[in-house]
Amino acid sequence: MSDTVRNVWDGVDLNYHNLINIFLHHLEVPASFVPGALLLGGAAWWVARSRGWNRKFAVLAGCSLALALALTVVRPLGHFPAGGLSPLATLRVCTVGSFSLVHLYEELNVVMLVPFAIFGTLATRRAVPVAISTVLVSGFIEYVQGATGGGECQLRDIVHNTLGGVIGVLVAVAMLRLRASQRDEITASVAAGSGSPR
Repeated sequence: MSDTVRNVWDGVDLNYHNLINIFLHHLEVPASFVPGALLLGGAAWWVARSRGWNRKFAVLAGCSLALALALTVVRPLGHFPAGGLSPLATLRVCTVGSFSLVHLYEELNVVMLVPFAIFGTLATRRAVPVAISTVLVSGFIEYVQGATGGGECQLRDIVHNTLGGVIGVLVAVAMLRLRASQRDEITASVAAGSGSPR
């Protein structure tokens, strides 16, 4: 691993140039995203089919989740303190941190789960469960990073991810309401036209 790539895993020196270097030097990210998208996208399609959800948006939600996991969980191990298999040891290596959007990596932490939240809400039409799922996904990511040392386990990242998830849910809810209002206007227009005298 090059020094440039090694120095940006903690996000301190992260910028768009170094972000590109990470993707170029860590082919395990796209290599894990493809099968992950097939697995999670396929599972989402099957669940959507059985529950009557929108299958297109469900698959997109699964693929978005696969991308988030590939970017955060599939990393070189041991770069940070690792808690190992013990949950208590993993919690000990986790830090709290403070909420901030000054650095690029902090902004990316907010953006990371936005697509998943948007597509998940559009697929299921259930805002609260999707918002809760973003908290659970974020907690899982931070736990894996803390257990393996592949990333720095920080509670503030859960806040960043959850904020992004809530933003995504709100965007999707607004889209659904706009679509519903447009549908109501069309229905009212058609009804008014059919009831007009000839």
